[in-house]
Amino acid sequence: MVGIWWGSRRAYWDALSDVEKLIGIPKAKVIIGVRRCGKSTLLYQIIDYVLRRGVARPDDIVLMNFDDARLSTVSTEKLYESFIETQKPKKVLIFLDEVHKARDWISLVRRLLDMKIGEIFITDSCSYYIPQDYARVLTGRKLEIELYPFSFKEFLRFYSVDVKPHGTESRSLIRGYLLDFLRYEGFPEVHVYRHIWKKILIEYFEDIITKDVVSRFSVDYQKVKDLAYYLISNVGQRITLRKLRNIFGLGLETIDKYLSYLEAVYMLFTVRRYSTKAKEQIIAPKKIYAIDTGLANVIGYTPSENLGPLLENLVLIELKRRGFKVFYYQTEDKEVDFVVMENKRIKTLINVAYTLEEEKIRKREIEGLIKGMRELGTSESLIITWDEEETIHLGSKTIRVLPAYEWLLMMDQE
Repeated sequence: MVGIWWGSRRAYWDALSDVEKLIGIPKAKVIIGVRRCGKSTLLYQIIDYVLRRGVARPDDIVLMNFDDARLSTVSTEKLYESFIETQKPKKVLIFLDEVHKARDWISLVRRLLDMKIGEIFITDSCSYYIPQDYARVLTGRKLEIELYPFSFKEFLRFYSVDVKPHGTESRSLIRGYLLDFLRYEGFPEVHVYRHIWKKILIEYFEDIITKDVVSRFSVDYQKVKDLAYYLISNVGQRITLRKLRNIFGLGLETIDKYLSYLEAVYMLFTVRRYSTKAKEQIIAPKKIYAIDTGLANVIGYTPSENLGPLLENLVLIELKRRGFKVFYYQTEDKEVDFVVMENKRIKTLINVAYTLEEEKIRKREIEGLIKGMRELGTSESLIITWDEEETIHLGSKTIRVLPAYEWLLMMDQE
């Protein structure tokens, strides 16, 4: 019952509102995201919503969870036929959970879509559809919804915290919660069973490797696990295929495939260098980030050792959650952590630094943004810190300095 409570509360507040807008649109709604981030619970919430709103009756709804081995061995068409025979629905709302384990599901989905019968909701822990023929069949027939672990605001809601970042005591309190969030981050079950949080995250890591990468893509377990371990231990760092080849002794093509698989199952993300030339984006080093700082802490290091990279990772995940396309930018000798794109235009530039108190760091972060703004033709940018706030005016350029907790809560309202 505890697991249902946290999941339903999370989904009701955030993701469900996005899904509500899609009900009635004659396309398959595909909910994708990392394993154990709450996709199945979101399906339960959708079912609850359509029942409460009178959109459907209980007899109109069928939920097939293909994590159940008994279902994964039976044709989805046969399961659907049995549902029609026994329930005699007036309309059809079909929910296919972890669909990559289902048999012959694509023909059923295609037929129902072509006939415009009812609503179809699908979940998967991978942005690929296996085999790739499935993706071609669903082209133009699906709407994708990406689901991430808790945001900071969802984390605060989970703990029934209503703190405004104003006043000395409130700011201190919210920094304490943010420190906890950096340590554990957003997998919901971690916060239900915090006393065994490390064990839970280690199991998640193993499950993603074995069930989502190895079983789907038929790769070498130990090699892909070693690569994932290394990458998650180096969040915020640049990587190249050649460097990884030298470390692991694998071919460039193999490294590239393994990276794409780890991204497809949402274990990690790579951020490319911003350039107007596609070739430069492809060949330049990429920066690496984990889906969750809690996972990075368990696999790599703890927050007490280095908060800067974890804070940068947190910012990247929040930008991804909000649907922005993100790059980094390299000037001659300076770097901009994030070039944030919206509708193919630059929205803002962001640097992340734990503190600007040290003059060397302050100079580096400001000069990097000034150069980036000049070269990319923008006039405003942002530095996200742990707890510093100011506005810097340099000629026609403006740099806002904001505490991370304020930016995270502000982002959640946009």
